[in-house]
Amino acid sequence: MVEKKKKEKENQATEINLKMIDTVIKKTMGAIEESKNQIYEIAEGAQKEMLKLKQELTQVHQEACELVDKVDELERVYRKSRNHLAHVSKNFRNYSEEDIKRAYEDANNHQIELMLSREKEQRLRLRRDELQIRLKNLGDTVSKAETFITQVGAVLGYLTGDLANISDFLETAQQKQMMGIRVIQSQEEERKRVAREIHDGPAQLLANVVLRSEICERLLDRDIEQARKELHELKDAVRSSLAEVRKIIFDLRPMALDDLGLIPTLRKYLIQFEERNGVATDMKVYGKEEKLESAVVIAAFRLIQECLNNTAKHAYAKNVNLKIEFRKDKLAMIIADDGMGFKVEEALRAGTDSFGIIGMRERIDLLQGTMEYDTDVGKGTKVYFQIPIHPVE
Repeated sequence: MVEKKKKEKENQATEINLKMIDTVIKKTMGAIEESKNQIYEIAEGAQKEMLKLKQELTQVHQEACELVDKVDELERVYRKSRNHLAHVSKNFRNYSEEDIKRAYEDANNHQIELMLSREKEQRLRLRRDELQIRLKNLGDTVSKAETFITQVGAVLGYLTGDLANISDFLETAQQKQMMGIRVIQSQEEERKRVAREIHDGPAQLLANVVLRSEICERLLDRDIEQARKELHELKDAVRSSLAEVRKIIFDLRPMALDDLGLIPTLRKYLIQFEERNGVATDMKVYGKEEKLESAVVIAAFRLIQECLNNTAKHAYAKNVNLKIEFRKDKLAMIIADDGMGFKVEEALRAGTDSFGIIGMRERIDLLQGTMEYDTDVGKGTKVYFQIPIHPVE
């Protein structure tokens, strides 16, 4: 009898806990759903604005092309009027005062009209460049919004699952780790997809190339110097856009992680980090590099990446040292810089988590690892990570 009542109480407690979990999840789902709708509105508004800007850009492009032809004609007329004025001035005895005055006024009027047309052409070029920049920024906004929508959809998918299964799934630490790995793998799969899309379809870059190449074609036979200038600007724009696309792709998902592994990818990333930030780096690897689970490799790379980002943004450091040790059952990492340092407690109390401490701790906890900070103002920063590993064949 006593045992029966005890079980009934346990069942009631379990039911209450499940109801509480259900309430929390539903409230969370409502907030997430509202956020998802807001992101939809942002994306839709940005797309409508992009359509308007594209139409305006097409019109500006057409006006610019027509104006190029007009300027060419005005230059021809102006040169002719200048030549006529020079001829009249040289042979002024053969012309009346009225003829000389008319020749001067014609040359002056054509010069003014030519100057005004050139100024209008310059304004159109500036407007064109401004529209292209705005289009690019809006394209980035739409791309980010689509990424957020996909991620929010994934979160809603987890939350709408069977609550009983979730409760069972979270009973042991091992199951928590499995769920963490699934979350990380899901995030990285999404990064792969976005990276492929950006890599395969940089539409804004192609649109810019087409517009400017058309103007260059028109200028080649009329104004070779202006055409050369346009081509130079076009080349710079392509290089800049290509570098940005490559950087986005690498930040989303370093493909070398799959092909080369953790250490070669880190060496490549450190070279790029030095070039972008002017901070010297040194990496030492101890032990034999093992082939690790994908979730561990990704987590290790992201943790180091976050530490280096902190160094670049906040530390004003000149040197960064990275040590990685492959032990029998764990991966140990130390990232140390000679920068300003900071107080961890104050950084956490600030609420913004500008150093990414909370995010790194959540990532390391999912893999049952540990993270420690050794830092203070004026003393640089050292971060210690340890992640349990299970080498795979």
